[in-house]
Amino acid sequence: MTLNRRLFLQLAAGGPLAGAAAAHMPTALAQGKYPDRPVTLVVPQPAGGDADAVCRTLQAKMQEVLGQPVIIDNRAGAAGNIGVAYGAKAAPDGYTVTFVNQGILAFNPTLYPSTGFSAARLVPVSWLTSTDLVLCANPSLPARNLQEFLALARKAPGRYTYGTAGNGSANHIAAKMLESMARIELTHVPYKGGAPAIVDTLGGQLDTVMAFPLGALPHIKAGKLVPLATTGAQRSRALPDVPTVAESGVPGYEFSSWFGLVVPQGTPQEAVERLHAAASAALKMPETVDKLRAGLTEPVGAGPREFAELIVRETKRWPPLLRQYGIRLD
Repeated sequence: MTLNRRLFLQLAAGGPLAGAAAAHMPTALAQGKYPDRPVTLVVPQPAGGDADAVCRTLQAKMQEVLGQPVIIDNRAGAAGNIGVAYGAKAAPDGYTVTFVNQGILAFNPTLYPSTGFSAARLVPVSWLTSTDLVLCANPSLPARNLQEFLALARKAPGRYTYGTAGNGSANHIAAKMLESMARIELTHVPYKGGAPAIVDTLGGQLDTVMAFPLGALPHIKAGKLVPLATTGAQRSRALPDVPTVAESGVPGYEFSSWFGLVVPQGTPQEAVERLHAAASAALKMPETVDKLRAGLTEPVGAGPREFAELIVRETKRWPPLLRQYGIRLD
């Protein structure tokens, strides 16, 4: 499955397709009354996950801007495919907006025979955030930074383990990218979610875990996990003393996951603009910025055009790399 670049960019720019949608908008929207009832935000992860945490951080301010309740509807399963398929089939009236991430739009079309939705029929609304991952080790591992860990791994190919949220997850792909670029061989241990992988690293059953920051940071601050490196282009504000992978002897390495919002094709342009304005306002709140950055997450708040262009870039970049890394679902 590929994304239709022309569709995305026309919608983002308010082009012919967007204009056609606006021409068929419900009367309430034509009169500028949108929204006049609650808006549902479909989150394709369980409550308590990274996606859910970001959405609940934005919820209050979005409600304030929209003047209506924003109801979070968690619909987890199939690496996000179930929730996004549900959102994609909703009425295109602006009252159902769906959270998406890098894995759902850039990885899943290659990894799954069918995702249950057509990505080309989703209209980008807002690029919310960019999130770096962190490679952490159990304190018993005789390495206190990535350079030391790479030296250990090169001496004993396959001996050291890393846990992830599962085959084909962002954590898995970030780690495989590290293995490939650093020319090391590690043993992957997939879990059903990032939390169990962190728990087993804390318990010593795993040597390392490639983790999203939400679950890892409390244990790093408590000294129960050793942060070896972060995956972004620059050091994290939350962990300024921890080098990036690129700084640690793997030049050119950069991996950041991203979050965003989409609506079904045919959603009126007014609704797209109002939803983006609400999300953007929430991301500019000082308390929101501080909370996100404390978790290695950078608020972006870019609009439909920028988000469409990001999706196009990512969906071109990752399929050949997934095949190169031999990533597949068991």
